[in-house]
Amino acid sequence: MGIQHWFANRASTEEQTKGLILPGGGARNAYQVGVLKAVEELIPNGAQSPFPVVTGTSAGALNAGMIASRSGDFSDAMRRLLGMWENLHMDMVVRTDAKTTTKTGARWIWSFASGGKSESQPESLLDNTPLRSLIEHHVNLARMRQCIQSGQLRALGITASSYGRGSSVTFFEGCDDLAPWQRTRRMGTEQRLRLDHFMASIAIPVVFPAIKLSNEYYGDGSMREAAPLSPALHLGANKLLIISVRNPYLDDIPDSTPVYPNLGQIAGYMFDTLFIDRLDSDIERLNRINFALAESKRQSFQHDDALLRPIEFLVISPSVDIRQIVARHIKSFPRSMKILLSGLGAMTKEGRPLTSYLLFDSAFARDLIELGYNDGYAQRSKLQELLEL
Repeated sequence: MGIQHWFANRASTEEQTKGLILPGGGARNAYQVGVLKAVEELIPNGAQSPFPVVTGTSAGALNAGMIASRSGDFSDAMRRLLGMWENLHMDMVVRTDAKTTTKTGARWIWSFASGGKSESQPESLLDNTPLRSLIEHHVNLARMRQCIQSGQLRALGITASSYGRGSSVTFFEGCDDLAPWQRTRRMGTEQRLRLDHFMASIAIPVVFPAIKLSNEYYGDGSMREAAPLSPALHLGANKLLIISVRNPYLDDIPDSTPVYPNLGQIAGYMFDTLFIDRLDSDIERLNRINFALAESKRQSFQHDDALLRPIEFLVISPSVDIRQIVARHIKSFPRSMKILLSGLGAMTKEGRPLTSYLLFDSAFARDLIELGYNDGYAQRSKLQELLEL
């Protein structure tokens, strides 16, 4: 998708503030690293990040945190991002030992058998304790604050979903002129970011356990994120790079007799809805606003230019269906995970959407990084225009 313009209800300004939006997608988020690698080639080695505003959701929050915490040297940030994803293994994200998976499986079976009255209720399908160590090792929040103080970073926003209030909450930390916001079922609140904010944002419902922040439990930020582009705009960005993780083209209707969807296929469909559909809807909404305002200007309708500001945005998304790539790596799941996913029907062709979100494997990540780089390089001229390089 090319660069589009959106007019927002904010005062116009001569300063162009670039924002990077990294939505969630589980293991698919390796694709974002490839696109950013193409961006890196456009700027001088050792230069600061071209994105003063960075927002992330779910696994995109991890990428966002690493970029933001090294805003002073974008090349260094990319070296670390590439190093993490290219050497990623499942046991760095979840516990895959037979004892843990067997214990968890037994708890779920007993919970169903007892009608949910068991004293030992399972909190999640998988134990993502190793993920906490991974984030702690790679996201340097103290350094992120130094970048804010030096003016290299304007803001970092991490979105999670409140189970208690049923709303989307963007926790942000940034420069002094930022203000909280409140909209229907979504809000932004300034807080000193902690590791728990990242764990909450990536807490995929049922799959990973919810995280308690203050006096509420939070889950994956994609659940209630009705307007994924909004946080970056509230934090002052007026030019956006959005890196999606799903091919934008619709599937073909199969010629053969359809097979009744198994649990893996249904779960994959739900994950697509959770992570991607709202982003697509938000982009469509911005394009409609753009078209309406362009028509009003063409027909000489008057509007208050002081209240309107054009927002340029570029969306880069996979040129290849990621399900085709996961088919080459599906055997990389640890044995315990294969047993668990096979029970859901996720190891079949129909279950590939689900496995593509959960396959935290270095070989799969490298293929996604390569695809992202190629897609980013293909958009080189548009990236240069957006980033004014």
